[in-house]
Amino acid sequence: MREAQDAHVMTDTLTITQPADGVALLTLNRPHVMNAIDMALFEALMEAFGAFEFDAKIRSVVIAGAGERAFSAGFDIHEMVGFDAAAMAAAFTQRDRLFWRIADYAKPIVAALNGVAYGAGALIAAAADLRLASASLQFKVTASSYGAANATWSLPPILGIAKAKEILFTGRVVGAEEALEIGLVNQVVKDRSVLDAAVEMAAAIAANPAEGVQGIKSLVNRGVGRSLEDAYDAEFTWVLDHMTTNSGGEQVFEKFLSKKPSRST
Repeated sequence: MREAQDAHVMTDTLTITQPADGVALLTLNRPHVMNAIDMALFEALMEAFGAFEFDAKIRSVVIAGAGERAFSAGFDIHEMVGFDAAAMAAAFTQRDRLFWRIADYAKPIVAALNGVAYGAGALIAAAADLRLASASLQFKVTASSYGAANATWSLPPILGIAKAKEILFTGRVVGAEEALEIGLVNQVVKDRSVLDAAVEMAAAIAANPAEGVQGIKSLVNRGVGRSLEDAYDAEFTWVLDHMTTNSGGEQVFEKFLSKKPSRST
């Protein structure tokens, strides 16, 4: 894979572009199967995250699905039908790492949810930092329908325990308006492209200093389950550790002040 700053990179299953300064766009590129994730697409995603991780030019990431029907319908069941028990276990062991990779990724990740987000598509969305949805969103965690468990760690911090249990126990579809009401998505985009809106949000994030944004993500994620005092102490320690001893106020706020109109008369 070429470096992340390349304007356009394409594999058979994943399209990578840079639509705005500091933003990498990963488009799941299997619209003929509703962007179902096969092993090749999983491997391409993991490779892309590895390539961007230490690229300072990329400060936020957007994940989207090609076409108008789906973000992703989940893992490719047509591929999985051919797996024996050992292959199924091996595939789970490999692919399930994708969701933690997204959740724990240092750089913010925005999911642009157009249409169907089922199974692994829903799990990617739940692991992302922010979710924007089209009016056609259909979100569904399917694990309960075949006796498994998914999103038990990622959905409760977003929705609260009771609502997460309801959605996970029933395996029902959540539409766009309900998703907005319960806090599953940050925005529902009705009048323009959800992808454009997601890129715009990612660009606004990328415009801020990367160190602070990544620190915020880490502190918020690791603050879940901590006492309020422990979460405060973690933030205090992080800020103190990241202050440079040779920088005064003028240096620290130079970029911020450069955006403000002069107060002099």
